[in-house]
Amino acid sequence: MPNQPIPRTATGASTIDKARVLAALRDSGQEARAEFVDRQLPDLIDVDANAGLLRTLGLDVAQLSQ
Repeated sequence: MPNQPIPRTATGASTIDKARVLAALRDSGQEARAEFVDRQLPDLIDVDANAGLLRTLGLDVAQLSQ
């Protein structure tokens, strides 16, 4: 399957669907982190603004956006 570009908002910000992030965290057994993300972040996560948090969570944004 070819790589698809990361979705962008009207302002050009890269976004990722929160459901994908939650699924990745839960699949790796990180339920507490998934609950935190679910409470703190919007349904569309701005990748640039939340890059540090996503790195801390050990998530590969490029992989999640495929």
